[in-house]
Amino acid sequence: MSVPPPAEARRDLGLSTAKGLRQRLARRALWPFLRHQLVLNEATAAALEEVRGRLDAAELGALRGRLDAAEHELRRARGDLEHHTSVLVRHEEPLDRHEFLLSHLEPAFLDLQRAMDLVHDKVDLANRQAFARYHEGFGSLQRSIAELAQRLGDLELADEDRRDGWRRALADVSLRLGQLDLFLTEVRRSFPAPPEGDRLARLPVGLEGLRSAFDEAFRGPRAVIEERARGYLGELTSLPGGGPVLDLGAGRGELLRVLSDAGVEAYGVDTSPEAVASCTSCGLDVRHEEALAHLAAVRAASLGAVTGLHLAEHLPPEALLELLALAARALRPGGLLVLETPNPENLVVAASSFWLDPTHRRPLPPALLAFLVGARGFDGIEVRRLVRADQPAPIALKADEAEAAGQAVAGLVEAVNAHLFAPTDYAVLARRP
Repeated sequence: MSVPPPAEARRDLGLSTAKGLRQRLARRALWPFLRHQLVLNEATAAALEEVRGRLDAAELGALRGRLDAAEHELRRARGDLEHHTSVLVRHEEPLDRHEFLLSHLEPAFLDLQRAMDLVHDKVDLANRQAFARYHEGFGSLQRSIAELAQRLGDLELADEDRRDGWRRALADVSLRLGQLDLFLTEVRRSFPAPPEGDRLARLPVGLEGLRSAFDEAFRGPRAVIEERARGYLGELTSLPGGGPVLDLGAGRGELLRVLSDAGVEAYGVDTSPEAVASCTSCGLDVRHEEALAHLAAVRAASLGAVTGLHLAEHLPPEALLELLALAARALRPGGLLVLETPNPENLVVAASSFWLDPTHRRPLPPALLAFLVGARGFDGIEVRRLVRADQPAPIALKADEAEAAGQAVAGLVEAVNAHLFAPTDYAVLARRP
């Protein structure tokens, strides 16, 4: 609602100026007295004219008395008028002050009016902008809904195509199942009797069921692995503060048996129930637990050594780093970490034998594993390349053959020996500070 200007407000109140206000107040206050005086004067003049010639001295004296009374009345009226005039004079100063305030309030009213108009314009602009954004967003939403509807239609068509493909595949599988059933029926008829159910139940299932046979076929017999494990006895029997030694991924328990024979306190963990049962039956302390979970539960600085023979290559990088951090926490100061793994510096290992185990993740070059061990706070890091007794011997040229072959051939033979006859395994040994 707009505010009327101050001038209009003064006109509405009948207060255009202070001077006009005083005049009107004076007229209104004096009008009864003036009207009475006019009437009195007119009556007096008429009476004087009427009785001028016919009144005697006595009557004239009475009239003079009445005139004196009238003059007295007039003097009293003049006193009242002077009183009211003094009252008006006393009110003149407040009226002037109010007029001064009104003159200064008028620009303020105008500024307020302009500010209100500006606010109104801004609010109107904001409303229009919000309305425009709403329409713009609504249009974008409509377009998105249309695109989504189009995609849903495409998905429905694709889903129908997939259903047709599944139906054809199911029909083909049903046909193949019928053929397989017919084949098995013919095979069953060719045998005198089917195999017993308990015999079928004892057959190994999955890779875990084949682990023992796999280690025997590709890693080597127990006696060979125990002989290789004896290479760590020097460090594991001279631990500062003694054991215990924790063997992660104990497997068939070759390292634990060597440590037990040497009188070193040791135990292991493995996730294979068959491996745990086999080690327990031989009197070894092997627990059915996951390596990271067990290390996390071990009391800090309570172990003398942590070993993991052919374990690191089974772990993704994040899990390997976590294992190293947990091992550093579990070892006491001066404790030993031993990690053995296939050596990809040997090209035959990197390209072939490493992948014989389908649970291997990726080869770990010695420099990489040593760096990761150091990054988790270990020092005194040693990379020990392990030359096996059954490993083919490198090519050796006799002096006369090397002289006849020349420097180029000798360099070639050296490169072949470095990459084809390098040690098949290596170990990283490190200490906790």
